[in-house]
Parts: sequence; C-alpha cells; structure tokens
Amino acid sequence: MMNKVKYGRGVGMLVAWLLLFQTAVFAPMAIAEADGTAANETVYAFEAEAASNTLTGKAEVKSCEAADGCSGNQLVGSLWGGSTLRFNDVNVAAAGVYKMTVHYISGDPRSFAVRVNGGPSDLYALPKTADWNTLGTYELEIELAQGANTILFDDEGGYSPDIDLIELQASEPGTDPNEPPLGSGQAYEAESSLNTLSGNAGIRACKAETACSGNLKVGDIWGGSKLQFNQIEAESEGNYTLAVSYISGDPRSVSIKVNDGEPEPYSLPATASWDTLGLFTMEVKLQAGSNTITFDDNGGWSPDVDKIELIRSEAPGENPDDVDGIDNIGAQVAAAKFGSIKVAQHKTGLTLSNGIYQVTYNTDSGLAAYDWNGKTVAKGIYSSIQLDSQLDSKKYAEHIFTMKSVEKIKDGHGKGVRVTIENRQSGLPTMKQVYQIYEGKPYFLISQQVNGEQTLTTNEMSPLVLNAAGGIDIGSYGDNRVLVAPFDNDAWSRYQARTINTNLNTNNYISSELTAIYDNTSRGGLVIGSVTHDQWKTGVSWSGSNDRLNKLKVYGGFTSPSSTHDTLPHGKITGTTLTSPQILVGYYADYRDGLESFGEANAVVAPPLSFKHGVPKGVPVGWNSWGAYESSLSYDKVVAVSDFFKKNMQKSSFANKGNVYINMDSYWDNLSEQQLKQAVKVINKNGQKAGIYYGPFVYWGENMEQPVEGTNGKYTYGDIILRDASGNPLPKVDGAYAVDPTHPGAKQRMDYYFKRFLDYGFEYIKIDFLSHGSFEGVHYDPKVQTGIQAYNQGMAYMNKSIGGKMFISASIAPLFPSQYAHARRISCDIDGTLGRTEYQLNNLTYGWWQNGTIYPYTDPDYMTLVKGGSYAASQSRVNSAVISGTVFMNSDDVNDPAAQELMKQLLTNKQVNEVALKGKAFKPVEGNTGTASADVFVLKDGKDYYVAVFNFTNEAAVKTVDFAHAGLPHAAKAKVTDLWTNETTQATGSLQVDLLGAQSKLFKITVK
Repeated sequence: MMNKVKYGRGVGMLVAWLLLFQTAVFAPMAIAEADGTAANETVYAFEAEAASNTLTGKAEVKSCEAADGCSGNQLVGSLWGGSTLRFNDVNVAAAGVYKMTVHYISGDPRSFAVRVNGGPSDLYALPKTADWNTLGTYELEIELAQGANTILFDDEGGYSPDIDLIELQASEPGTDPNEPPLGSGQAYEAESSLNTLSGNAGIRACKAETACSGNLKVGDIWGGSKLQFNQIEAESEGNYTLAVSYISGDPRSVSIKVNDGEPEPYSLPATASWDTLGLFTMEVKLQAGSNTITFDDNGGWSPDVDKIELIRSEAPGENPDDVDGIDNIGAQVAAAKFGSIKVAQHKTGLTLSNGIYQVTYNTDSGLAAYDWNGKTVAKGIYSSIQLDSQLDSKKYAEHIFTMKSVEKIKDGHGKGVRVTIENRQSGLPTMKQVYQIYEGKPYFLISQQVNGEQTLTTNEMSPLVLNAAGGIDIGSYGDNRVLVAPFDNDAWSRYQARTINTNLNTNNYISSELTAIYDNTSRGGLVIGSVTHDQWKTGVSWSGSNDRLNKLKVYGGFTSPSSTHDTLPHGKITGTTLTSPQILVGYYADYRDGLESFGEANAVVAPPLSFKHGVPKGVPVGWNSWGAYESSLSYDKVVAVSDFFKKNMQKSSFANKGNVYINMDSYWDNLSEQQLKQAVKVINKNGQKAGIYYGPFVYWGENMEQPVEGTNGKYTYGDIILRDASGNPLPKVDGAYAVDPTHPGAKQRMDYYFKRFLDYGFEYIKIDFLSHGSFEGVHYDPKVQTGIQAYNQGMAYMNKSIGGKMFISASIAPLFPSQYAHARRISCDIDGTLGRTEYQLNNLTYGWWQNGTIYPYTDPDYMTLVKGGSYAASQSRVNSAVISGTVFMNSDDVNDPAAQELMKQLLTNKQVNEVALKGKAFKPVEGNTGTASADVFVLKDGKDYYVAVFNFTNEAAVKTVDFAHAGLPHAAKAKVTDLWTNETTQATGSLQVDLLGAQSKLFKITVK
C-alpha cells in the first residue's frame, strides 16, 4: 500500500508510505457479545492503557479530560520520535480478517505503522480530529490468528496520534464483483518454479475466499525486491495486452520491464482489501519466442501478484497524414522583408523565415513544416479544438493567407512579425493559426484563435498537432529522448527522460507545460512548451518509433489525477473568441541551451518576482524548523537555534552579507502570540531575520462550521472550500481540502495572516501546498472558469497583501505560473538521506533551467545533516544544495551534539559556501537517466568552471569526467581544486574521481 501523507498543516513531508499490512495485537479487556452471537458480529475491545501492553520510547499512559470521552479516562500518548505501543494477548475466537477500529485523538493529521504478530508493517495516515480534546475513529483490516495475537503501533520516527482503544470485528473479504474478468490469453503463475524471485519477494498462501489461482501468490515485493516471469512464450513479435491479477489493500506502484527494455512505472489502484483480487492491464511488446517480464518495486512497496495473462493485440493505429509535398506551394507571388525576416506568399502557400529557420504552410493541405538550418525537423503540423466535436484546421475547406495579415510586432522577445492564417468553412467557426517570428531567435511562437458568431465553449485547444509517420525527425539517432515534466513538485514527482521509441501506454507519459525531443549523444534537439499560463494547463502527448515522433499534441486542457491532482476535467472557457496557450517551438544544437531559452522566453511574458522594500536580493541562508522539530516546535527551541547560529555559524561563512534567516515552519502556532513576537525580537537582536510559514489554499480541518480567520464570522470553512458542480467538496489531496482562491473569505484570511506576520516583523515566508489553488472546480468568481485562472487570481492577491515586504519561497507548487515567488522548491521534501538527495538531483537534472530565468532562485529544500546516515551522505546533501540554485537552509536540532558537529564541519567551509552564494544552478552532463539523476553537473561562472560528481550507491565508485563532453576546456592543462579539502591536482582532457560510498566531490577548475 502506498498511502501518501502530509504531516499536519505542515511543510511537505508528503511521505510515500510503505504499507503492507497484516499484523496487530491488542491488550486484554476483550468485550464480546452474548453467547450465540454470530462470529462476525462479535466485537472485541482492548484498552491502550492496559497493564499487559508494552510501551517503548516516549510513549506513556495519560489521563483524559472527562469531556474527551476516553474509555477509562486514559489513553496512550507521546508516540513520537521512535516510540511504540504493543497490544499483547489480543485473543480472538477464530483466525481470519478483522476490521480494526482505532479510537484516537490527534489535533493534526498523523500516521502510524501497524505490525501484527511480528509480520511486515503497514503505514496509515489518519486525519486530524476536531482538536486535541476530541475523539475520532479510523478503520482498517488486519489478519489475526486464532487465540493470542500482538498488535504493534509504531511512530516510525515521526509523530503518531494518541490512542484510546481498539475494537476488532471479524470481516468477510471476497473478490470485488466490479473487477472485470481476465481474458482468454496465456496465463503464467507468479509462484511458478520457473520464475526468479529476489530480495524480500516470496511465495505466499492466499485465503480461499481470495480465489488466487493455485491458492498461491508472490508477496513482499518491497525494499529492493523483484519478481521475474521467465519463459513467456510468444508465437510472433508484436503487441500484447498484459493483464496483471494482483492484491493490494492500498495504491502501490511497480516497475515492469520486458526483456532488456526500459522499465515502465505503473501506479496500481487499491483493491477492496488485502484479500481481494484486482486486475490491471497495459500494453507490452514481446519478441517471438521466449521473453522475460520483470516486476520491480524500485525500492518502494509493490502489490502482491497472483498471475499474469497475455493476450495478442494490435499495435495502436497511427492513421498517419500524407505529409509528402508540403513544400510544393508553387511560385512566389509576393514577398516582404522585415529586418532579417522574410514573408513570402506563394501560389498555394507561404513561407516565413528569419535566416535560422523556415515555416512552410501549404494552403491546399492545411499542413505546415518546420526547417532549421535547411533541414526539415517537423512536418504535418495543424491545429485542433474540441467543441461539440473535434475540429481540425487541416479539414477546413479554405486556408487563407494574405500579405495584409502580416503585422509588425515588438515585445520582450524582440522585433518581429505576426502572421495569421484563417481556416474557414461554412457553418463552422473561423480558426486562426497565429505565428510570431522574431529576428535572431531560434524559436517562434504559435497559437490559435477560434471565432464564432455564437458563444463557443471548450476545454481543449491544441495549437500544435501532428499525426504523421516520422513527423518529427531531429536528424540524429544516438540516444533519442523525450522529456516528461511533472506539473508540480508534489508526491515526490520526478522528471523522466524517456526513450523516443515509446508507442504503448502513452497516456502515462504526458508532459506538463513543456518537452524536449533530443539526442543525448549529439545533444541536438527540439524544445516545445507554453509561454502563457493565464488560463490553461498545457499538456504534451506523444508517440514515437524508429527514433522519430509519429504523434504529437500540445494542448491547453490537460488534467490528470496523478500529475495535476485534479478529479474533475479541465474547466471550460466560453466566449465568441477562444484563445489557446501560446507555444514556443525551437531547435537547438544543445537541448540544454533550448531549455534555458524556454525559461527566458517565459520570463519575458511573465517576469520573475522583483525584490522590493529592502528584501535582500542574495541567496537566502539560514535555518528552517521542519527537519529538526516538525510538530514539536517551541519558543525555547527557536531561541536556542538563534543563539547557536549567532555563536557558531553566521560569523563562520554561513551567512550572505551578514544576512541569516531563522524560519519557523508549520506548527509555528505552537507558540503564543506573545512568544512569536518575542521570538522575532530575539532573532533580530542576534543579527538575523525571522521567517514564517503559511498555506493559503488549504484547510486541514473537518469542521465546515468553523469561522474563517479574518472574516469576523461572515464566512465558515464550508463556504470557502472548493466544490464541484453538485456542491460537493473536492476530495482531499495530501490530507487537506482545497480552498477557493477567488472567494472573498479566502482573501480576507490571507490578509489576516499576512498582516499578522508583517506586524510581528517576519521578513521571509514559505508558502506551501499551492497546487490546491490550481484545482479545477466551481469557483466563487463566475468569471473564473479554470483552475489556473483561479490560481493566478489567488497568487496575485497574495503578492498584493504581502506588499513586497517579504522574501517569498514557494514550496509545494506548480511549475507555472512562476511570477509570484522569489524561489520555488525544485522538488518535493528532502529528509537528508542519500536516496532523497538523488531524488532532488533528478529534479535538478531536468529542471535546472528554472534558476535565474522564471525564478531568481531554485530551492533544494533544507539540509538535515544528521539524517544522512553517514558523513559522506551528509556532505553529499550539502553539495546537492550548493549546486541547486539555491535556498541554503539547514534544518538540524541544535540541541543534538551529533547535529552540532556536522553543522560546524559541513556548513562553515568558506570555499563551498561561496559557490552556494552565487545562486546559480549547475547543469547536467547527461540527459539520458530516465527517472534517475545525473551524477555529474557543471557550472561555468566567468572564466572559472565548477564540477560536482556524486556516487548514489553505498559502494565505492570511480567516475570519469570527460572535459569535452562536459563542456570544459580540454586541450590545455587545468588546475583542479577540491573545494572541501583544498587539495589541487592537474588534469588534461579528463578527470578521474574516486568516491567512497555515498560520497560526492565539488571541484573548481581553472585554465590559464
């Protein structure tokens, strides 16, 4: 089970929780119903505070207030920081699956892991109760043996609810009748002796009622385990439907690899219970003869697998357009020059060129082709819109261009022309395809407008579409990739550099807002993406083979439960004129330059947030409370941190021109109003600046009658949460309801909190869970029709309310729109472990270009050094932050001697800190890492070069940096300085780097 949880109102510790459950045991005081009651109606109750139970760590029996309603007026609390509660002697009359109802109190969302009879543990995310004096219940299913059992509740190093008692009642699991039956293909059992199991994976028994074939399955696929099906026979090469019969009581993911191909990640939905079969299908390509299919947990938790079935299917039909002859547009009949730009009208078409590229449009076919430097890179381009039916520009009766339609333009991109082609047909609205061509730019912009006499409505406009075999051909074929970008940084989302030869399950690989289609060997590639983010979420869908793309659609109207977190379709825009997103299209000799150019073009349209009212422009340096204290933040801890930094850090190079921030994250409201004011005074007295935290678009509570702060009782939270067309609240995401950014109550709430923060003297704010403000729904403002329109309104209001008086750092947030914060987290939460460092650097590998273009700084999240697991891993965490662009924040407990030592050793190296203070993101050397991180990054800064090299394994490794491939001077002898040790060496052409397990190194390279 992969449940995901965010702690409290808090920062994003959205934990992809490892769950596999079947293990519970409770304390005596069983209360069974009278004899003769059916077994499944008997309820057993066990008190948490029973003397027979075992408590470890900080866990303790506490008294309840009478009003709380705890049974026995006691409960077990303080389950945090490595504490457990074990119910012993949990006796039941019969073995089987039991519904366990946990009675608990938790003033904020918390989690616990449950382990029954010493088996594997399952992690559960419990919603908050109304407050810390109100009981709630949470139900889950566990499997118990006849007689005595034990049930262990474990905080797993985090914070768990207070527990009053548990109740057990036998349940009757069975096969979900809504699951479709398997097909009629060839079936292969997971437990077959022909298969290969590794790691924790093992053959496990199924219950009779589960109805596994053969009554066996393979389970415990977690923590680096694999199940490989061997000798999968196919009569012929081709596409097959793979039907996986599986069991998973919670949503889990698995990576599936066919033969030696690339692993494909899939997210499987939860089945009804851990004793209910489900079915998940996908398309795979098999070779004739014997094949292997490997299920890999990727270090997480995957479902139990009963069997697979393979059914021959046909390849997805491309139904391609005939794109030959697009350039057959007849003789030139008119032309005009606009600087370096030439617009030429031909008998049956037109050309637009600026000396770098040429757009050819055929007015007979309605198709376009794009050439760069004399080579056709894309052909068969048209536009479409979804109204009552889909309208394609190429199918219109007339495609009209006249020289009179050419307009001169001058904007942030430069000088150029706007050229409009009108697609007309009787009875249809006019579809305009609009090109903007600029002097000296390697890119152009394309958009569409649809005009009608009557009001039009749509939630999908696609200014750039192709459906042609080999329609995009970048001209080199060494290692061709398509970049898949996530919508935001929630749920530990990763970028993916996917092979271009992907034509199955392509809905899994829709990129958000942008893509790059490139050869990692030559680095040449095409960059495509939206530069307007006022009303649309833009998606890029694609399909390819033979190192070329056969399908491409760049469209406004993208939503996805996994990417944008939407449960509703994209909102519909209405009017007599509908406008698509504006799309940049450019070819570059190095796709990395293209991505940076894409960022710069976006910054032209919506400039990054400026620094005003004395807010320091440099890299923010300091400390954040979440990694150190999470929900236990207190006034005394804040003061201790401030004093420690004054004494040990800020005069030892861990500062930026004397500026140090001490930031209180979620749970700052543990402090009283007076304590908050006093904490700011202490921080300021110590020569530091105070920071605070807020989530403007989320509600963590359940009480819809709760008055909204700052509204004088006029609005309740039931008024301001976002709802669907039927008036139902949108489902929670990350444990929180979405707040409608356009509601006056939401705006008054922002004013209330931001005024408080400014009045207290806070100068930095971390704003979190912003993606909730972009969800599709029915908004208070009737003019707002889409989630992105609402998000823009809410974020603009936030900026107005803050008034430019604070450094604004966006935490969990969409990539676009980008103009509302000085920094944005480049990834989800980073806990300091080596695995999370690698995850963060995946986001740098494909997202470094945001730094200095759309955001002044990119935030790698705080550094919790004590959680590294080794000195080398902690140092690698610092290096990852140094090269990321950066918001340079520590988050260790200054009362921990081990943490103190690491902070003094790793945060006071002047040479290393000077690199961080440059605020420049390093770029990757390689872009073919799939969903992983590159391991070598480079930065050119003036005449100097910097190189960071990482080892993400726990084994020693040797890495070689090829200077030419890395873009470093390779002919002359270079001086190489290790910035951590200050040791220098000489190198020419390449550098061999010896690394211990988890180690990384940071070098400065100078060439005379």
